[in-house]
Amino acid sequence: MRSLGLDPYRMVRKARLPIAALEDPNLRIPVDSIRVLLSDSARAGVCEEFGLLAGHAYRLSMEGPLGSLVRAQPTVRAALAALKHYLRYHNDNVEIRIDERDGLVVFEPVLLSRLTRRDRHMVEMTVAMKVQILRALLGAAWRPVRVTFVHGPPKNVAPYREEFGAVEFNCPLNSITLTKADLDTALPDADAEMAREIARYIERRARRSSGTTTDTASDLIERMLPTGQCNVDEVSSRLGIDRRTLHRRLAGEGQSFSQLLETVRRAVATGQLCEGDQPLSTVMRQAGFATSSSFSRWFHRAYGVAPSEFRRLARDA
Repeated sequence: MRSLGLDPYRMVRKARLPIAALEDPNLRIPVDSIRVLLSDSARAGVCEEFGLLAGHAYRLSMEGPLGSLVRAQPTVRAALAALKHYLRYHNDNVEIRIDERDGLVVFEPVLLSRLTRRDRHMVEMTVAMKVQILRALLGAAWRPVRVTFVHGPPKNVAPYREEFGAVEFNCPLNSITLTKADLDTALPDADAEMAREIARYIERRARRSSGTTTDTASDLIERMLPTGQCNVDEVSSRLGIDRRTLHRRLAGEGQSFSQLLETVRRAVATGQLCEGDQPLSTVMRQAGFATSSSFSRWFHRAYGVAPSEFRRLARDA
């Protein structure tokens, strides 16, 4: 957006997305709002290939744990299989299909939302993102055998040829073709044990986040406590709802935000004290306190003892 002279904050607000979407890669947001954001940006910036530019800016590291899981696989084939299986935990609007025949592999990212499937900016961004994933695995200079799009050609095909090499439009599929040799390429960061641990982490997190508002908010509060900015306005913003809606949903589950914050804070503090050897200053920050005195006062009110005494008693037990 900035490369086209646009204000990303204004464009995000116009698409009715929370500003936190620019800062928190774990924030789940409506895919149709992204479609609106891309279309508005393309028009405002007079840039027909805006989706392509957005996809080109993507990096595998932006996928967080999923990106690490992909890199930890032994081969590109295994990496794409992991991506295909675990992508739904990160993005429920894209399904990956892989068809292998005659020494070639057709990699097809399918957009599941009807409106996004028909939007050229969404399609081009999605395909360009998947090409960037393949480049992260096969090297920055890698190019696909060809890339195909269902929609018609743009007025200027040059940026697409520069990005992909061979590119075709008005085709049956939105796809990326690579070779069988590409799939069989060994990855330098392969680590089977790490891959298993990351996969377990993704699955555990998905089970928590797919539950109630209480579960989702609890997970977010735990991640936000160390920032010192964990309050009802920030949490509701990152969930993509207003504070009144958050209060209402929590009340429907027999919870209040203040109760939930206290519960999560206690779990973080006691968990750190019982299980680790971190300095009390670290435990203090993890629990969301700026000073040791405020942490000690809160902890004594909650448990009747000082944090250091609680740790000693837990170890003795």
